[in-house]
Amino acid sequence: MCAADAGARVVAAGLRREHPPAIVAVDDVSLTIEPGEFVALTGPSGSGKTSLLALVGALDRPTAGTVEIDGAPPGRDLARYHREVVGFVFQHHHLLGHLSARDNVEIPLVGAGIGRAERRRRATALLKEVGLAHRLDVLGASLSGGERQRVAIARALANDPRLLLADEPTGALDSASASRVLDLLEDARLRRGMTLLVVSYDAAIAERADRVLHLRDGRIVPGGGPALGAAAQEAEG
Repeated sequence: MCAADAGARVVAAGLRREHPPAIVAVDDVSLTIEPGEFVALTGPSGSGKTSLLALVGALDRPTAGTVEIDGAPPGRDLARYHREVVGFVFQHHHLLGHLSARDNVEIPLVGAGIGRAERRRRATALLKEVGLAHRLDVLGASLSGGERQRVAIARALANDPRLLLADEPTGALDSASASRVLDLLEDARLRRGMTLLVVSYDAAIAERADRVLHLRDGRIVPGGGPALGAAAQEAEG
């Protein structure tokens, strides 16, 4: 799958997320991400980047405003959205240390009802894709930090998502491992045509993105790299 229209279209309108008693994490954000687009989300610590990512991924609910994925709110069928549409890569890989690399990749496939033989086939192919064919049976606890993040990417791709959300995917890695992880994310996006939204401080990610959105105090503002594009400019108005 490599056609650009394989990716999901993301439209957020007037998003606001408040946390009691008076913290506004996301403040009236509107944006559009086109199918297959690679968007980097930057900004200082506490600017609302992770909160915005959580709203797009339906890991949290907005206080106000809407998110639509391909014209429909993800909450309409949340289980299907998380199972079939969106994948997540976090700064901390969240692997189960007592399971092998392959078993970790199989976890979302179990939830999707895929049979054991097909799970193993898919997990093996994905680990080969991220350069870990020789580490299939190594326990998560015995993998290096870079290897664990590559397993986490393979796991995120297991159900062939049309939207991949990554929160500081290179933040805990050395420069060589970070570069490899970034290569893998970009290659996966190009191979599958999926939409990619990455939260990061890493300038290398911003340089590779189609577009950079800069958040400050919960709002999209000018700055942060390449031109924001029409959708972001509309959000500022």
